[in-house]
Amino acid sequence: MSVEWFWIAVVAVCWGGYPLITRASGYESALGTLVVGLIAVVPVLAIVALEGGGAARPTPAQLGALAFAGLLQGVGLFAFLRVAGGGLEASAAIPISDVAMLVVTALGAIVFFQEAVTAQKLAGLALMVIGIALLRPS
Repeated sequence: MSVEWFWIAVVAVCWGGYPLITRASGYESALGTLVVGLIAVVPVLAIVALEGGGAARPTPAQLGALAFAGLLQGVGLFAFLRVAGGGLEASAAIPISDVAMLVVTALGAIVFFQEAVTAQKLAGLALMVIGIALLRPS
């Protein structure tokens, strides 16, 4: 197994598990989003400390893009945790949100990074959209 597949598994377990734990907490407010967001910084700070500051600092343009990404992540986290704790079934609402995010990411990568559009990729996107349609509450 390549290292990428290991990290994909970590993403799946961590990002697949945290909305379930959030929902199980029974707490639904912006303060909950703040707690999740702040605690999410802890492992990142630990990794930065372990790197010893050896990574190159971002340029101003990179810093601006990262700051904008952070704003999007914050708004998205608030919205996602509202979905995770909301009135819809978690087994439908959370996967629909996740898959919709993946569709936006895949289409954005095609548009902004000129990634190849292949029959396989189109079929995968179509299956994701079909999955959203099948999971949506009636």
